[in-house]
This record gives sequence, C-alpha cells and structure tokens, in this order.
Amino acid sequence: MAAVRDVTPHFRRITFDAPTLFDEHPIEPAAWVRLWAPDPDRPGREHQRGYTLVDPDPDRRQVTLEFLLHEPAGPASAWARRAGVGDTVSVTRWASTHFAAPDPAPEGYLLIGDAASLPGINAILAAVPDTTPVELLLEQFHEGDREIPITPHPACAVTWLPSGGDPATLARAIGERDWSNWYAWVTGETATTKQVRARLKELGFPKPDVHGRAYWTRGKAMGVDRERPAEPERPVDGERPAEPERPADGERPDEPERRVHDERPDEQGRLEELERPEERGPSRKPGSGRWRSRAGARLLAPLRTRLLAAGLLQAVISLLQLAPYVLLAELCRRLLAGEGGLAELGVLALILMGAGTALAGLLVVAMHVLDARFGHQVRTQVVNKLSRLPLGWFSARSSGRIKQAVQDDAADLHYLVTHAVLDVVAALVTPLAVLAYLFSVSGWLAATLLVPLLVFFVLTARMVQSSTAQLARFTEWEARVGSEAIAYLDGLAVVRAYDSGPAGGFRATLAERARFLDAWQRPLSSRKTLVELVARPLTSLVLIIVAGGLMLACGLLTAVDLLPFLLLGVTFGSQLLAAAYGMGSVREAQAAAQRIGLLLDEPELAEPDRPRSLAGDRHTVRFENVGFGYDGRPSVLEGIDLELAPGTVTALVGPSGAGKSTLAALLARFHDPAEGRITLDGVDLADLPLAELYRKVGFVFQDVSLVQGSVHDNIALARPGASREEVERAARAAGIHDRITRLPEGYDTHARLSGGEAQRVTIARALLADPSVLVLDEATAFADPESEHQVQRALSHLVAGRTVLVIAHRLHTIAGADAIVVLDGGRVVQRGTHPQLLAVPGLYRELWLAAQPSEVST
Repeated sequence: MAAVRDVTPHFRRITFDAPTLFDEHPIEPAAWVRLWAPDPDRPGREHQRGYTLVDPDPDRRQVTLEFLLHEPAGPASAWARRAGVGDTVSVTRWASTHFAAPDPAPEGYLLIGDAASLPGINAILAAVPDTTPVELLLEQFHEGDREIPITPHPACAVTWLPSGGDPATLARAIGERDWSNWYAWVTGETATTKQVRARLKELGFPKPDVHGRAYWTRGKAMGVDRERPAEPERPVDGERPAEPERPADGERPDEPERRVHDERPDEQGRLEELERPEERGPSRKPGSGRWRSRAGARLLAPLRTRLLAAGLLQAVISLLQLAPYVLLAELCRRLLAGEGGLAELGVLALILMGAGTALAGLLVVAMHVLDARFGHQVRTQVVNKLSRLPLGWFSARSSGRIKQAVQDDAADLHYLVTHAVLDVVAALVTPLAVLAYLFSVSGWLAATLLVPLLVFFVLTARMVQSSTAQLARFTEWEARVGSEAIAYLDGLAVVRAYDSGPAGGFRATLAERARFLDAWQRPLSSRKTLVELVARPLTSLVLIIVAGGLMLACGLLTAVDLLPFLLLGVTFGSQLLAAAYGMGSVREAQAAAQRIGLLLDEPELAEPDRPRSLAGDRHTVRFENVGFGYDGRPSVLEGIDLELAPGTVTALVGPSGAGKSTLAALLARFHDPAEGRITLDGVDLADLPLAELYRKVGFVFQDVSLVQGSVHDNIALARPGASREEVERAARAAGIHDRITRLPEGYDTHARLSGGEAQRVTIARALLADPSVLVLDEATAFADPESEHQVQRALSHLVAGRTVLVIAHRLHTIAGADAIVVLDGGRVVQRGTHPQLLAVPGLYRELWLAAQPSEVST
C-alpha cells in the first residue's frame, strides 16, 4: 500500500503498488479486481468482493481503489478502515470485464446508485461522449456523500436523493417518460436494486438494456470466503488466488444466497452492445418506443413458433434414435441371461431406427427449406430497405459494411435457423435420457459418468467467462478486416507498386488482428484441449472400464449390467462437444440478426404525406436557417441562409472541414436538415416525391461512381428509357463521345475509364437527366491537366440556364461565378463576387493568395 487518503469521513481512497498487475491485459475503463478481505471475527478466513480500478498508472505501477466505510462495517470496509501504508491485500483480475461505449450509441444513459457505485459510475462518465445526455440518480446515506468527486460531463444531470431508509426512493425518482433506447446501469443495495429493476420494467426497459447488480446491505459479510493462503501475497499484484468463485455478474437481486459482494457493489459496469436511439417525443407513452436492443429478436420473431415446434420434434427424434441402442443393450442382457423375446426386440429396434432416421432427415430438409425462405425474405427486406435509405447513409459506410449487411449477415443466420435448435435439443435430451436409463441399471456406475460432464461444463463456463470481454472486440476486428480487405483489393493495381501505403496498412491490420487472437486464444488452448479430452468417447469408456471393473470386483455390479454402459455410456460426449463449439456460431448468428434488425430499423428518407409538384424548369433554391450535425455530434452547419437564383452559378469555398460538401449534400437530400429547411420555389424538399426531386436536382460529386455495365448503361442511369441517340447527344456535350467510339465495342463496351473520363461520363449522365438544379462538388477532382479543359467545357454545357451550386478547392475555376459564398466553421462568413471579395480583407482573399503559387505552377 503506497498511500491512504480520506475524501470524506466515509469514503477512503487507497493507492497500491501493483508491480505485476499491468502485466496482464491493459486496464480499460471500469475494469475491476477481486479483493480478498480478511474476516475480522474469524482469523484465517478471507472474503471476496469486487472493486473498480481507479486512476491506473502503468508507468509507476500503481492503482487506486475506493472504499465506502460503512457502519456497521463488513469485512472489506473494516479492513480498509484500519489499513495503513505498507499493508498488503490479495487480488485477482480473473474474468474482469470493462466498460466500452456501445455501438451504435444509446439515446442516453440512466445511471443509478449511491456513493458505493461512484467509482464505476465515474469510469462510465469518462467514456460517454460529451453530447450524450446522462441522468444520474444517487441515493445519499451519509452527510458527506455529495463531497465525493463526480467525473465532469457537460450533459450529465446529477440528482441526490436522501435515503430515509426507504428502498423505493430511487425507483420513485425515475420519471414517467419515453426512455426508448436509453442505457440503464443500476447498482445499489439489494432491496433498492430490486425496486429499481421493477420500475425499469414498468417503463419498458428490455433486459438487455438494464445492466449492473445489487449488493449486500451494509455490514453484511460476503457469501464466498476461503482459507487465507499460508504465504502472504503482494499488494494488488494480480496473482490469482486458489480457485476463487466469480462474483455475481448481473444476478437477480432476489437471489441473495448467491451474492458474493460485501458492503458495496462490484462496479465493473459490464455493458453489452446497445442500439442507436430512435426519435422519441414527450407524447409517447413510457415503454411505447421501438427498442433497438430488440432488433434481432424482432427479426427472428416470425420463426419462434416454428423453431419451438422443431425443438419438440427433435426431442422426440432424439429419443427414437436412442431407443435402438437401449433395445440392443436389453437384447444383449437377455441373451446373456438366457431369456427369450430376442426377435421382437430386434425387430422393434430396426423399426425405431428407421423411424428415427426418416424423421431426422425430413426435419433437416424442412429446416433447410425454412432457412431458404427466411433467408430470401431477409435479403429482400434488406435490399428494399437499402433502396429507401438516405444517400448519406451510404457515404458514411464502407462497401464492406454494406456487403456484410446484404450477403454475409444473411448467410450467418443459416446455422441459427437450420441447426442450432436441433443441436442444442439433441445435446440435452440424449445425455439426460441415457443417464436416466443407466441410473435405472446401476446408480453407482452412472454417477461416475457425471464426473466428466461436470468437468466439461465447468471448463466450458470458465472459457466463456474468460472470453466475454473479448467477443465484442473480435466482432469489431472482423468488420474492420473485411472493410479494409475490400478497399485493398479495389486499389490492388496501385498499391502493389509500393511497399507501404494502403498495402502496408492492411498488412499491419492483419498482424495486429493476429496478435489480438493470439493473446486471446493462447491462454485458452490448454482448457480447450482438456475439454476435448474429457468429451471424447474413449475417456468415458476408460472411466466405465475402470469404475465398472472395481464394482464388479466388489460385487456391486454384474457383468450383464455393465453392457448398457459400454454401449451407451460413450455416446453423448461428442454431442456435447459439437454443441459447445456450435455456440460460437450461434453467437455470430445472433450478432448478424441484430445487425440486420438494426439496419431494418434505420430511419428512411420519408416520402411526403401530401406530395407537391413544381411547374416549369427554372427554380429558386433557398436555405432558411439550416443547421445539421452527424449522429448527434456538434453541428457541422449552423444558421445557413442562402438563395440560389435561376440561371446563376453560386460557388462555395472555405477551408477543409468548413461544411461545404455537407451543405451540397443537403441540397441533394442525402440528409434532411436538423434545423430550418431547404425549398425549391417555396416548396420544402421533404414535400417533393423522391422521383420528382431527383428529376429536378442533379449532382456531380468528386467521388465518381460507375456501375458494372456498358458505357451506354452508365450514361442512361439517369433515364433508363433513353434512346441511343439521346445518350450520344449527352456524351458529345460532355466531350466523351470520341473516346467512347474508340473503345472496342463503342457504347456497348464494359471498360475501365480513367478518372477524367469517368468524370465526363457522370457529366453526360447529368446532361441526359436535364435537371433544373445542379450540384457540383469538386467536379474536376480526378481530372489531369490535359483533361481538365475538356471537363470544364463539358461543365459549361451542363450549367447553362440552370440553378447551380458548385464547390471547388481550385479557386481559379470559380472566379467567374455569379456569387461566391465563403464558409468557415459551418457558418457563412463572406459572400459576394470574386472582385468584391478580393477588394476587402477576409478569408477569401487569404485563400486566394495562398493558392496562387500552386495554381500558377499547375
């Protein structure tokens, strides 16, 4: 122990020297340790409980724990009260989890607890984004509780509630409102937590969105203790004590006999994936929202009845498939005993075997048919959903993520729908039926078969506990590698010429992923090997031979009774092993179902309830007090007021990050404004049917997009019914016709074009669409100096007579614009013509002067 400091008379911070604690996994937010506190009344006994690691300092190898000093005091509180510099205590980080901000982010955080909960709550507050609202409800037990520091958070509202001895105090403080997609973390004394959980259930919180735990009332000794080790351990050294039991993780508060906590909780704050919030309003009733944490369950809901029926049928089939082995064992027993009725048993065994095999085959076929239909339905829903999402949704996601949604996630549902239920039911029914029969033959020998089963379940549970904290990171790694792999392959022709860059970055990602997998799986390798050995039929066979031989020698078993064990006692280990490994596929399928469900819940680009139309082909565009921000982050645009007159070109300029591309994307309705509105001749863009909107508004962005198809098909995307003459006319105006005619099959060629050529194809596409309003975002970005002139000529044809909004970093290309608007920090800071803006000091003149050397040299 390095230092002791009393924050309040009832709250003590103890800093420990921890020379080996940092040798394990990095200490992440809300990570915790198991502390073994000596029992003040029983020398030689220790009690286990959990404490959040506070202010870890890997350089100094120190960490702090915070103790609430209760009266009456439990073992840990009593130890902390009398502890001094130089004292030691034993801890372990076994199965410790940590807090990770969910992705997608919740609507807000509802944190409920008391002074004992504050170490965990402070760790969560430090990790929550500043823009996410937090409601913090704290129960006050001592006069100085409010002096305990709380991590500052700009969107956190803290409410202290005097306890008064009423366990329902915190529950009553949770207001009537729509809490949809909020994350709830509750840790209080047992009775308080029980009341809060009941209240959260009333308000509609699903179980996956309620985390935390209860702890014993003050002064209560912990439920798990041990003999004190003979040799003292170093203070907070991370060494594992002999076989400690895992602290109760998310257990129900009405199960106190299983609680392992002392006078305060184990504030590890284990969080599962939460969902991005949906729109909610005060008019909605509590619990009436559509919780995103249930997205996967909603997707699979149509299958629930059929999967239940399949599970019941599989239970019957498992018994039918087991029955011939039982009959065979009985036949052997009768044969050795000289009894009759052998033929009847043999025929019945064959009938049951045939029936079980036929039913199993039919069930598997039926499940594959169900999976095929459901998979087709899911893919259809996903593709239809993608067609209705805002275009900005795609620009914020890589092609790898979209491929995962359309193809990979739907494919991952196969095991869950087709095999998971059948495997789990068979793995449970068969061993139970076998054990029931074997116990009827010999209870003593059947009891020995429980030994490998217990070892199997204990080892499997420990591996699951050790892997819980890594599963979310594994999913993140898989998504990251998939996205980077697609990006790498798309640019393979370029990156192969270099030893670094994107290729080197992808190799580094693969190497980092390999290190993560090695650090995760290497410690589990010995347990996996032991699990496989325990589950092997040979292990059960050896156990039966040894134990059965001893019982035969002692007269506890006859040779006839040993036969059923030799035939049946070795049959279920492989099923348990297959089911255990299948759980990984189940988790992946559940995660895939959740991702698909979240995609289907994404807000769509709404069609107007009362659509309006526009007459004519010349329109005035107005931005009226427009504001916008991405995913709740600080606003990218604020208070934009702008008018684009028909037949004029308005240019947007400004430094990188000023909001130029975002403003252009709003006019193309890639997103809807968070504030204000955008109109065409006074009609809000949201009131125009999408088909008419995209007939009126065209765009040519710097990210050129060509589809797999002929050059003709790419130009005709704007008007699929356009004739070849119309397509060629647009190509001539765009200055790309001559290049197309030199291709092997002309307009029917499937060819890869250069950046400048592809840009002119998109311009031809826009000319064919003939929009009234045009958005150009750095339209010459991919043009080399030779083709830039051709692109500019094509643009001159395109903009003629239209309302044009253009973005360009090359300022000389927009010097002749009718109006220039300068953005900085999401606001309009200047506007005017090129001569007017150059004549006055300001950002535009600075940008122009800074660009001249490079533009002249170009």
